[in-house]
Amino acid sequence: MTLPYFLIIGAMKAGTTTLFRDLAANPQVFFPGFKEPKNLADDAVLTDQGRAGYARLFNRAGHGQVCGEASTAYTKMPGITGVAERARRVLGSGVKVIYLVRDPVSRTISQHYHEVTTRRMTDDINEAVRTAPRLIDQSRYAMQLAPWLDQFGPDHVRVVRFETYVRDRRGVIESVSRFLGIDPRPDLIEPDRAFNISEGKPALVGIWRLMRHNPIYKHLVRPIVPQRSREVLGRLLLPQAPARPDPPSLDTVDYILDRVRDDAETLRKFIGADKPLWDFDAIRRKYAEAKPDDAPSASGSSGAASGQV
Repeated sequence: MTLPYFLIIGAMKAGTTTLFRDLAANPQVFFPGFKEPKNLADDAVLTDQGRAGYARLFNRAGHGQVCGEASTAYTKMPGITGVAERARRVLGSGVKVIYLVRDPVSRTISQHYHEVTTRRMTDDINEAVRTAPRLIDQSRYAMQLAPWLDQFGPDHVRVVRFETYVRDRRGVIESVSRFLGIDPRPDLIEPDRAFNISEGKPALVGIWRLMRHNPIYKHLVRPIVPQRSREVLGRLLLPQAPARPDPPSLDTVDYILDRVRDDAETLRKFIGADKPLWDFDAIRRKYAEAKPDDAPSASGSSGAASGQV
């Protein structure tokens, strides 16, 4: 029975899809061919049948390939709990874990827009962050990471900053590859291409969203249809995402920062960084100084000290 040796659990809208695609370019790595299997998010994976179904995702791995899985659902507490504990029981103690993090304000804005495109949330971010706690909870990186550190220890967990990854894509891939014990192949990635950007992306709504979650599609169609083919079909068949909503007010930026400030300091201590991972004062100034017609979007990055990568 073949199961993953490593997991990408990165925060939603923090570069997990791009890391998934960059690592998949390495012939030493095998992924199921799609992101977000989410098997470890449910107790069913602890049963013999559930474990066997999970293993089937990796039965096409070649000899000597390292198997991995990427699911942002694994860091969505308190909505989804117990994932790290299930991972330890199903995969053992030797699993390597990669967690991507991003400036909490930009990440929260980007997640909000993603949920607007799927018509699950109001397009007013000032209202959304106050009525949908998950937007900020998923930016509480230390809280989300704590169970993984408890189960696997710091030597098996690597934190990657989105801002560092964007700035030095090949360098991060080399570092992550060495963490995984595989030969780095940064020459195989597309450093100028980012994946899963919301602008212009097809909106997965209505019957199309139901189809994506249909078991036949998930277990029979998605594993055998190449990722790029699915992307082309999506652009042809699905409606386009709406325009990005207005940026948050300065009060909302302060609201987000106040609720993640202590968590960010805990994360800094977790990974042993000698400086904060993000300059919250600079983040606030960026929004305070922006004019209404050129306010910063979540696609921008802010200056910060390096964490582990």
